[in-house]
Amino acid sequence: MNYIIIISFIVAFAFAVIVFGIIPRSRMERQARALLGQHPGAEQTSVYLHLYSPFPWDKQREMDAKKAEMQRQGWTFLRASSASFFGAMRSWGGGLTLHFIRTKV
Repeated sequence: MNYIIIISFIVAFAFAVIVFGIIPRSRMERQARALLGQHPGAEQTSVYLHLYSPFPWDKQREMDAKKAEMQRQGWTFLRASSASFFGAMRSWGGGLTLHFIRTKV
């Protein structure tokens, strides 16, 4: 009887990882490759973003604010990637590396 409960937890966890982890990341990478394919010689930059909150909605708000700031400077958001462990360890909420391209000078 206990093995049914354990298997159901494993299946639920695997489903959550696929739905909330793998699918959005693969979609983001596909969009980034398409954008780089349209602008092969575009200027690129990356920005490390300290996340000061442990809550996902605050992290998203900080990410959106940085994207808007970079967009005003003429940069287009490309993708987000995880930061190094030692870089992310310095702030309470971790950190991300945001990648941008500039299509127009």
